[in-house]
Amino acid sequence: MTDPPPALRLQFADDMFLRRHDGGASPAVNQVLWRLDGPFDADRLRDLAERLAAGSLHRRVVRARVPGARHRWAPAGTLPVLDLQTAPVPEGGIGAWAQAEADVPLDPAKGLSWRISAADVAGRPGAGGAGTVAGSVVSLTCAHAVADGAALIDAVVRAATHAEPIVVPAPERGRRALLADAADAAAQAAAVARWARDKARAKAQAAAQEAAPQIEAAEAPGTRHEPVPPPPDAPAAAGSAGVPVAAGPAAEPADHAADAGWRVPVLHVELPADQVTQAAAAHGGTPNTWFVAFLARLVHATGRFPGEPVPVALPVSTRGADDPRANSTKIARVTIPADVLAHRDLGWVRAAAKEAYTAIGQAEPGVAPVPLELVQMLPDTLVGRLPQPPVAAALASNLGRPPEGYTQAAGGPVRAVATLSHYQGASAAELRAAGGGLVAFCTTAGRTTTLSVAALDPDRVADADTLRRLVLAEAEAWKLPAAPW
Repeated sequence: MTDPPPALRLQFADDMFLRRHDGGASPAVNQVLWRLDGPFDADRLRDLAERLAAGSLHRRVVRARVPGARHRWAPAGTLPVLDLQTAPVPEGGIGAWAQAEADVPLDPAKGLSWRISAADVAGRPGAGGAGTVAGSVVSLTCAHAVADGAALIDAVVRAATHAEPIVVPAPERGRRALLADAADAAAQAAAVARWARDKARAKAQAAAQEAAPQIEAAEAPGTRHEPVPPPPDAPAAAGSAGVPVAAGPAAEPADHAADAGWRVPVLHVELPADQVTQAAAAHGGTPNTWFVAFLARLVHATGRFPGEPVPVALPVSTRGADDPRANSTKIARVTIPADVLAHRDLGWVRAAAKEAYTAIGQAEPGVAPVPLELVQMLPDTLVGRLPQPPVAAALASNLGRPPEGYTQAAGGPVRAVATLSHYQGASAAELRAAGGGLVAFCTTAGRTTTLSVAALDPDRVADADTLRRLVLAEAEAWKLPAAPW
């Protein structure tokens, strides 16, 4: 295994997610759910927790002591949190239980970066199953600042298979820590200086190119030329996991009095994996393109972008082998025309997605509007004043068939595995200001594909019943039987 660097600094996305835990916005948390056909295995979960505590998830933040330096990751130095609940969950209450577990606060600054909880599922009353165990459900939540989806999968697989973990290095101390922070602050400042130089050079080149035609026109006999003012700089926000997209048409005026106590609607549904594959193939696509189209059509069903193209964000991991980074995700973007969605033309979606994935590795032209190094150096008060990228209209993260270690991590036999990102305690006002949207993950384990959707759109998807109706109607449109949790 490649040794991690002496000081593992927070990357830009780590830092932005960490700031959400400081009260400025709702913290982002990733959750994995395993549904088992039998009771949970307490010994198995204790072993899983101990091994996760030896790896990359078990980290905390060490604040930099030199202004401008990035904070560092360090081993958490805390005990793992394992909540093995004695009260069973009713079969119809699994979704509510899972969402309540996703709401439990985490604090990566103090080493409380993840937790495991488990509960048995009670048999249905009146069907000869009352008082019996019909299965169990296991939840693993992890602060997004500590791990994106790929990092979470890697850590779980290593822990479940007893593979060598990625170890977060202990930070330097005393004088060495100060010198390391000073060196990092200098490197960050140098990056900002390079950006300023490139920005000034680009401006000068643009001014020269604009002036040249004007001079030629002025010198040409018989030609009048009105001076043209230089174009203003196009505003843009620096972002990472957030995806700037055009806002959709305004929803009907919202009853903001009903916002009190509102929570993000969440739904998990199980689908037969073989029928998903067949439905996708019937429309010229794959399970991945089916998922993208399913979610984009769901956006139309909510009343957003009616008759218009739907922009979809597609997370792509850039993680390498033995990669110690917490977040390494980039975003591919595809905009799907309304007629393609209406006809469920997955061949078009497949070609567009392939082009979007290819564009991930290509450098964008021009100089960034704001250097990420500068944003990371700013205090929360200033970062909070910067334009924030709105929530994507649709974010579709397809995990496909994860490694067996991930699927079997909680023990077995496994009925289904679900994965989803949450914004803890997000208010209707916060999501409304961000632009709303849908976030969905798709995970296949064995013969079951689990679709997990969070509706970050309080005015178009006001409650869980509305989300359930929309998702089940879309599944029916594809002739897929769906079993909601």
